[in-house]
Amino acid sequence: MSLKNSLYHIISRNDSAWTIRFNAEHPVFTGHFPGYPIVPGACLVQIAEELLSDYLNRSVRFTAVRNLKFKQPVMPEHEVTITILPAKDNIVHFHFSILDSQSAQFTTTYMCADTDV
Repeated sequence: MSLKNSLYHIISRNDSAWTIRFNAEHPVFTGHFPGYPIVPGACLVQIAEELLSDYLNRSVRFTAVRNLKFKQPVMPEHEVTITILPAKDNIVHFHFSILDSQSAQFTTTYMCADTDV
């Protein structure tokens, strides 16, 4: 299930970088965490998978996530810039930034599905 247009909306795209805004009314924030909502890490990984599919114009699935580091919490009110740094052999690096300050990063391997997005 896609999180696009329910949990987040794309504000802008510049080649391999997207700026997104979260829907603070999304139900995920009622349980994560009451009184101090943050975007769950699993949602950030799912968003990255969706953006990579958009970038490649192919449906992709992550097969491994490595070196996942959260440097600061992502709050529902934050605008986040997500940058894809392609490597080789289906390996991609992701950087999440809030106001030019890195909030998360990870490396993933992926596989493409047979059909276009």
